[in-house]
Amino acid sequence: MSTDAAPTWRREDTEAVPCCVCQREGRPVYDLDPFGVVRCPRCSLVFVSPRLRPEALQRLYEQPQYHQGVYGEEGRFSPAMFLQQQWTSGRLALAERELGRPVAGARMLEVGAGHGLFLAAAREKGYDVTGVELSETASAHARETLGLTMHSTQLQEAPLEGRFDVVCAWDTIEHVPDPVQFWKAVRGLVADDGVVLFSTPYFSSLPSRALRQKWWTLKPTEHIWHFTPKTHRSVAAAADMRVTRTITNPLSRSNFARLDSLVGVARRA
Repeated sequence: MSTDAAPTWRREDTEAVPCCVCQREGRPVYDLDPFGVVRCPRCSLVFVSPRLRPEALQRLYEQPQYHQGVYGEEGRFSPAMFLQQQWTSGRLALAERELGRPVAGARMLEVGAGHGLFLAAAREKGYDVTGVELSETASAHARETLGLTMHSTQLQEAPLEGRFDVVCAWDTIEHVPDPVQFWKAVRGLVADDGVVLFSTPYFSSLPSRALRQKWWTLKPTEHIWHFTPKTHRSVAAAADMRVTRTITNPLSRSNFARLDSLVGVARRA
């Protein structure tokens, strides 16, 4: 498969999976062959099944254009980078409010840290920062260009020590193999009085409901779990975590201009 062209996926690149909460087979919502978008008949969580196998997903994340689509071309102004800067500012302010104490020396972990731009900004604020990012290409950029501590692996396999005061997962949970296992791993890493901040697209948003299978954020190759505020709470609760707040207002600095995404706050139950 070429590393310069977008991959073409076949059915043999996919696998069927059950609901991560109920272990039930989902009922069809959209047919996006070779993928399927389905809904759990018990808890209503929406997810992709069949979905890409882990080795196929890794190939997707290593595509150079994947992160370019997130950040734009390095060294040039882009709307994507402008929005990243707005979200970074708003989310650091949110982290400080939720932490409720000075951030100097506080330990922060970001899961799905990409090129490390958010962590670099958090370091400037005084946080002691660490990142986890599945893409080796993005991790290498964070380590070599920004001097960040970055582990290129799934969260459960990262060699992390101690507890963190703030754990962030920006546009990450919709990508992980099993969100319940993800939350269990996060629960073991966040301090008793710490806070978890996250963002995801949400399936009950107006764009999702209006555009249906043409929703631009559906992305069945990479967005393999589709949440609502309600299912976020049920998934986190299955790991003994509690979602205390969700922000969907696109005028909020932490969620600026995002019509189909939310920012959430969670703590140990």
